[in-house]
Amino acid sequence: MEFVKQVELLAPAKNCEIGIEAIKHGADAVYIGAERFGARVAASNSIDDIERLVIFAHRFRARVYVTINTLMSECEREEARKLIIRLYNVGVDAIIVQDTRLALMDLPPIELHASTQCDIRTKYRVAELRKLGFSQMVLARELSIKEIEEIAHSTDAVIECFVHGALCVCYSGRCFMSEAVTGRSANRGECTQMCRLPYDLEDEEGRIVIKGKHLLSLKDFDATNRIGEMLDAGVRSFKIEGRLKDMNYVKNITAWYRKRLDEAMEERVLEKKSLGDVRYMFEPNVRRTFYRGGTEYFLGGKREKGMCTMVTGKAMGELITDRVMLNNGDGICWVDRQSEELQGVMIDGKTKLPRGVQLYRNNDIEFERLLNSESAERKIGVRIMMDERADGFNIKCEIKGKVVKEIGFVCEKIEAKDVEKIMDTWRKTLAKTGGTEYRVDSIELNFTKPWFVPVSKIAEMRRVVIESLSGGLERVERGVERISHEPCNVFEYGVVPEELMRCRYCIRYEIGQCLKEKGSYKGKLYLRNSKGRYFSLGFDCMKCEMTVKQNNNHK
Repeated sequence: MEFVKQVELLAPAKNCEIGIEAIKHGADAVYIGAERFGARVAASNSIDDIERLVIFAHRFRARVYVTINTLMSECEREEARKLIIRLYNVGVDAIIVQDTRLALMDLPPIELHASTQCDIRTKYRVAELRKLGFSQMVLARELSIKEIEEIAHSTDAVIECFVHGALCVCYSGRCFMSEAVTGRSANRGECTQMCRLPYDLEDEEGRIVIKGKHLLSLKDFDATNRIGEMLDAGVRSFKIEGRLKDMNYVKNITAWYRKRLDEAMEERVLEKKSLGDVRYMFEPNVRRTFYRGGTEYFLGGKREKGMCTMVTGKAMGELITDRVMLNNGDGICWVDRQSEELQGVMIDGKTKLPRGVQLYRNNDIEFERLLNSESAERKIGVRIMMDERADGFNIKCEIKGKVVKEIGFVCEKIEAKDVEKIMDTWRKTLAKTGGTEYRVDSIELNFTKPWFVPVSKIAEMRRVVIESLSGGLERVERGVERISHEPCNVFEYGVVPEELMRCRYCIRYEIGQCLKEKGSYKGKLYLRNSKGRYFSLGFDCMKCEMTVKQNNNHK
């Protein structure tokens, strides 16, 4: 199957302001939560704010996707349908959905994208969703590049994959641990992040194998070095996780992947979906904003040790080397050799740092200062071609090799005597674009004579032309008819199964006790939280998967 040529960098937005900065820093699209039904309750936004983001994004032909990706009751689905109609009316480009029963409702002709909560791991799952009319699908983060490629070759849907950010230890959409323990459901946008907490690992005799470690807390996903391979596999939307992250994180990570993606696309004759080039006032670095350490997870096709951050579920930041310049106000942390717990201080002129340990900077005051100011400028390059006619002039505007606007102007022309001066006036006046999103890259004046026109008239022509370019993005409406009339693999709202998690990550493998390895402990293992609650671990070695189940009878 021949893949589409346009590629999208998809950035998160907790709110409208962060979404605008994501676009400024190079995103082709942003995803944001609405008033209700988003998988991040703490990242909700009004329709008015979303409309404001849409208007800004469309100036750069960038897109806005809204998350309606929680499980719902029957009456809630009708509320969600009405919300989707309102979002469609303010110009939102697509809705991201978990509850596939929404696709069976009477919706406006808006694109539907399958959420990560849909747990998409096979080409058969993709085919099911495609029949329901989903045009773009984000695959599970646990897949290898080979598995991604097999899926991409099986469909004409746009394949979206995560490229960076926090990892759920469980297959997304299949985690019920938060709901079982606290009553707050991850499938309802209320995850309490049970995976980031410390646990004791006990054997079936009640002996502590590992005490008080973050055994389920994974490092952050970092696919920086796999972007080219992902493009070759058919990935056309690269998604950054982080709808709860702050503005500086989104600025930095979006800029980092914009640069890497552009480099990889240029080698493959691919192009980005949106318009405009970005000039950065800082050097992006994924380790200088929230960073738990990086892992490529399963992209390489092999299970690797070191996926877990056992010391802490929080960010440790970048490792400090001799080449790292520290500043007063920086946050420094390390693992205490005796307690094996994370320690930290804020640097001032008198701070004494411990010897013999690895130091990490988890707050970079100088980098934050750069990001807190105006840190990027995005402009759309325009080529202006001007031709004379009997009663005035025609102006054509070309963007990315395509004429996008042609306007005629009636005005008096007088032959000028000072050829060099008048032609210079034309070019200088036409080149000014003020605070708009446009940048004039070249001007072609096809005159038979050096015509004099008052500067005010030339400026008026330029203003009219530039304003006419800001027509916004044409809506990409849902172009696939629904073939299936049945929802597929939807968990029932309010039901907590016995199996709380199913993970490709494996604690046994992580600690060197894989059941396939000689000398490994073969007995049962349990997790125990700080309140004495037990969870039994199961290991399906044929599938290389681990399960976490409730265990209320453990003694």
